[in-house]
Amino acid sequence: MAKQKVTITLDRSKADNARSLVGARSTSEVVDIALDQLIRAERLRQDVAAYRRQPPTEAEREVALSAEAAGLDDETDWEAAYLEDEA
Repeated sequence: MAKQKVTITLDRSKADNARSLVGARSTSEVVDIALDQLIRAERLRQDVAAYRRQPPTEAEREVALSAEAAGLDDETDWEAAYLEDEA
């Protein structure tokens, strides 16, 4: 994904604090990390809200349990693996 230069106003002390916490090289990297985390958190929040409105069926629960038992619940970052497909 192409990056563009933008101008933002922010609290410099927050940016510096965040930069040191995550070991970022620049404020731009901090903002990029923060946006990634915000997007991930909001998608998760929306997924949870959707499941609360429409809980998984018994069949869906069985599939989840069988995937867990089969060792398919690994730490793979599937979103990162398919980022190119979204562009």
